[in-house]
Amino acid sequence: MANMDSTAPSSPRDTSCPVHLNKQMQLLHTARNTASFEPFELACLIYGGADVVGNRRAALERVETLIGTRDTSQIPRSYANMNREQAYDEGLEWGKAAFEDGIRFKHDFFAFVTPRFQLVNSSPFGMNTVMFEPAIRLSASAEQQAKWLPLSKSGKIIGAYVQTELGHGSFVRGIETTATWDSDTDEFVLHSPSTTSTKFWPGALGFSCTHGIVVARLIIRSKDYGPHLFMVQLRSLDDGRPLPGVELGDVGLKMSYNATCNGFATFHQVRIPRTDMLMGHASVSHDGTYEGSSHFTQLSYSTMVMVRAIIVKNVVFQLAQAVTIAARYSTVRTQGMGPNGLASAETCLIMYQSQRLRILTLTAKAYAILFASRTCDAEYDALRKQQANGDHTSLPYVHALSSGLKVWTTQTAADGAEDARKCCGGQGYLAISGLPEIVASVTAATTFEGENYVLCQQVGRYLFKCIDQLMQGKPIDYRMAYLAAGYQKWFAASFAASSGANITPCMAFGKEFLDPNTQLSIYRHRALRTVFKAYTAVRSSTKPPLDAWNENMMSIISAARAHTEYMALSFYIKHVQSLPTATSPALTTVMARLCSLFALSNIINPQTLDAISFVEDTHLSSAQLDTIRGLVNELLDQLAPELIALTDAWDFTDASLCSALGMYDGNVYENVMNWIRQIPMNKRAWEENKGVYQPGWKDWIEPVLKAKL
Repeated sequence: MANMDSTAPSSPRDTSCPVHLNKQMQLLHTARNTASFEPFELACLIYGGADVVGNRRAALERVETLIGTRDTSQIPRSYANMNREQAYDEGLEWGKAAFEDGIRFKHDFFAFVTPRFQLVNSSPFGMNTVMFEPAIRLSASAEQQAKWLPLSKSGKIIGAYVQTELGHGSFVRGIETTATWDSDTDEFVLHSPSTTSTKFWPGALGFSCTHGIVVARLIIRSKDYGPHLFMVQLRSLDDGRPLPGVELGDVGLKMSYNATCNGFATFHQVRIPRTDMLMGHASVSHDGTYEGSSHFTQLSYSTMVMVRAIIVKNVVFQLAQAVTIAARYSTVRTQGMGPNGLASAETCLIMYQSQRLRILTLTAKAYAILFASRTCDAEYDALRKQQANGDHTSLPYVHALSSGLKVWTTQTAADGAEDARKCCGGQGYLAISGLPEIVASVTAATTFEGENYVLCQQVGRYLFKCIDQLMQGKPIDYRMAYLAAGYQKWFAASFAASSGANITPCMAFGKEFLDPNTQLSIYRHRALRTVFKAYTAVRSSTKPPLDAWNENMMSIISAARAHTEYMALSFYIKHVQSLPTATSPALTTVMARLCSLFALSNIINPQTLDAISFVEDTHLSSAQLDTIRGLVNELLDQLAPELIALTDAWDFTDASLCSALGMYDGNVYENVMNWIRQIPMNKRAWEENKGVYQPGWKDWIEPVLKAKL
């Protein structure tokens, strides 16, 4: 069985198979050595170089050793009757270890993900880096930043971002909490005027944070200036008690994220200094004079863009974890006598084409998310530089990009993690597989920072505004060039011609579908058709605008998805075609094939959301779909030997996977039974009562057996 944690090796592989390995370990060892490239090379590509990979491994080893999870022969505590308080205590333990390791060793490996590769808002200490400090940097004055950022970075204060209310989520304009200026004392008075104004859900708010950036309506002399940000001390730094007028607590058990204390807060006439309003872009003077930047709203949106970019960048790891577990288990699990039942021996799950399609396409999607996130990060970084010089022209594009990618990446990761769980059959339903926790955790990302169906409509509004500008003869953002070019084709004749009369069929055949340009043209055609069709339906409707939008909402969402998937594919292709020059030919070939699998499998995969939109206008013929299916099968055969290397490259430790099915050694059955025997219920029955569970047997089962009914 497994003992001390393992990660993918950095040295060239030893292709010989040690004689002491059992059947499952031999199967995984053999599969690992069929790859045409070294996983370490791809790990360096994922994380940014050999030094980063090495330092990251060292950080994980320190933290896992400190909290006692590196010895994977011991069942994780979370799988052994852990209650709500114990789950939070464990979160505090590893959260503190990760937070302090970053400070001591000057790294940011755990700034946005935990040692379990969950988004860091699942840590009691995680809101400091993911929202608290960024909000200070984006919204506070230079003087305020100099005061608060060093305190947060050194752990002298623990922060939360306190926006969501019981009655209001992503609709920030509906926030009810008030911050009323008191001219007599030169203070703001924070107050929760109703039950629905209770702050509800913010991470770390329950029992962890000492300070919160509270979003409240600014009221000056009875005038409502809308939501603004306020730094509020919530607990005493000496004994942790809530300050007068502040009620705090935990929201209770959730599907996941139970290692942190998502909380609630109410404020009863809580006074804070006027100078604790974040005044980087809006201010209130000592006489109550309000001054707001003309770009206050745009700068506020920048915070949401940043957080969504963080989600896009990090949600990939949980999909990759689920796929890693499913890939390793499918390699060692034998089931049935082959696809037609006529094989001479039981067949490994990964030999079935349906299993290959599911796991390899999920692998391709994981790398698609990785590359899309890099583009999203680059666009956000460029936006911040522009905004620092007073230029906010890129904000609408970057906001729409981050919104669309947040929807696509979180939905892809959540659906993919669940399908990876299903790929493991009944064993995937076990908590000790690690998959239920991964699924529950990544699913949360589809909701926070903007529910996905809401964000799709924001993307739709942006696309419609772009078309409105084109209709008026005005230019649009250069990064939307495909839409401008499409407008000339779809709208040049007249507004009414936008129904699709100018549709031309795809002319590709055979291997031409492996050409990235052909793949892009298919996705581009789909995006243009769905976007312009939805636009026409809304703009030409005789109903009131609200009703027209609501009636066509699903078409708008479909158009937003098609646009985002076109953008994601273009980013994927761009990154694959611009790999570092030192990249080995073998890895270059594998990444190109993986990109093609992503592009083509989405068209013919029965599980693709809205797959009909690829074919409903006959742009692709039935014969072409058959060709694409044949090419997908060829790609699956070519990539199957690379699967374990593609998942090893994510470099997850066994402790971070927390899975009896997915350990690096492949010793699945021994690992499962080792952990199962350590479950307290089993240990107590055998150690105390010779295999009998008491008092259950005596109190409930035995009376039934002996009753005269």
